[in-house]
Amino acid sequence: MVKAMDIRNLRIPVDTIGKAGIERDVVLSPEEFESVLDDEDLKVHVPLEIHYTITRKEDVMHASVHVKGEIFTYCSRCLSPMVYSIDRHLESDYMRAGPGMNEALEEARSNPELGYYRKEIFLGEYIMSELILDLPARFLCDPECKGLCPYCGANLNKGPCSCSGEVEPRLRVMKKLLDRR
Repeated sequence: MVKAMDIRNLRIPVDTIGKAGIERDVVLSPEEFESVLDDEDLKVHVPLEIHYTITRKEDVMHASVHVKGEIFTYCSRCLSPMVYSIDRHLESDYMRAGPGMNEALEEARSNPELGYYRKEIFLGEYIMSELILDLPARFLCDPECKGLCPYCGANLNKGPCSCSGEVEPRLRVMKKLLDRR
């Protein structure tokens, strides 16, 4: 396994891709993945494993990437700690960029299945952008998570609360927001 220092700098020189293609394994350190995520509620304790294969058919390069890892975070409904598993397969063809194309080729990408290259394929940028776009807007420990009691704040997944329906003083602002609906 090869350890990449910075995933955003994972670039594959096109002239190194022969007829047989290339195949590599890369391990992304937890610290580096956290720096890309840039969210204090998303923690990574194990390295992210990336396996990629790039094959060539004349001027078209085909990248097949498999990414595995885990993110530790909190459920959006009940605030319990949880693990979000990443097990994603990505496929993209890369074509030679035209002379009038933007210098930032990954930014010019209009869909995840087609990218462009000049001298290098910016594989790291592609992987990270797809992983970030694939993250849910809200993390849930279970699709049926019952969340917290709006009155006392008890975790309703652990059973019904025994509150009287009186709003706990620290949650009064939350109650006002719910009443506005």
